Amino acid sequence: MTNAEECPSQRPYPPSTRERIDRLRNSERLIFEQVLNAMQDAEEMWGSVGQGYLDLMQAIIDEASCRQQTYAERLAEEADEA
Repeated sequence: MTNAEECPSQRPYPPSTRERIDRLRNSERLIFEQVLNAMQDAEEMWGSVGQGYLDLMQAIIDEASCRQQTYAERLAEEADEA
């Protein structure tokens, strides 16, 4: 296991990404950094070239948006029931 895998925060991130990381609690931060690392690894292994890369990024955005919407709807339903 590399140092970046053991401690994802050791990987250098741009300031805007670091700000997003810093707003998260520890457990969310760890998950987010693992996602960032997976995205970076994919970029390094297969490159960030062409339409395929844009399709990958859009698929990640779509999945995250869908999960966010589903969870928000569930929270709203729970609030209505309370």
